[in-house]
Amino acid sequence: MVASVPRLCPDVEKEQLQQVSDTVQWYVLRVTYQRELIAARRLNELGVENFVPTKVVRAKLPNGRTKLQRRALVHNYIFVRSDRQTIDHIKQFELPYLRYVMHTINSVYQAMVVPPEQMRSFMLVVGTEDERLMLLEQQSVELKAGTRVRIMGGVFAGAEGLLTKVPGIRERRVIVRIEGVVAVATPRIERELIEII
Repeated sequence: MVASVPRLCPDVEKEQLQQVSDTVQWYVLRVTYQRELIAARRLNELGVENFVPTKVVRAKLPNGRTKLQRRALVHNYIFVRSDRQTIDHIKQFELPYLRYVMHTINSVYQAMVVPPEQMRSFMLVVGTEDERLMLLEQQSVELKAGTRVRIMGGVFAGAEGLLTKVPGIRERRVIVRIEGVVAVATPRIERELIEII
């Protein structure tokens, strides 16, 4: 039963790290050797907000039985909401296998930051763990051709994304993405639950 698989949540007793800066943002970090869930647990212990998209899978044990396990949906990535100084401290003294995902904006090479509204929509959609969610190769979908929409009802209410055609699927889907990292398509959403923005 899925309910028996614990979710990673940061509301455990924690020792807060001293925040040196007021600039708190969602940073995208790369984790080596698929240690996303290990890094998330340690960040939770340190009181640092983070998000690892997960799914529940049925894993086969050596004795032939199966067990439900929580695994990362997107391998080698973790999203961390903090200031740069705190993350640098954690990278140096706590989790040396974390690396910033870097990209170029206006000819400047910098750490990737996800805007809060985009991160909220992504967490809202992926956090449902709906089995009908489709993880997409970003190159397989022409995201510029979509219409910007907001889902007004149902389990995905409040999420914003692009309503566009997914190759191999007849109906259009709402796609929420973190550019350069991951794109996910919702199941079919009824037309009356979608608002163009």
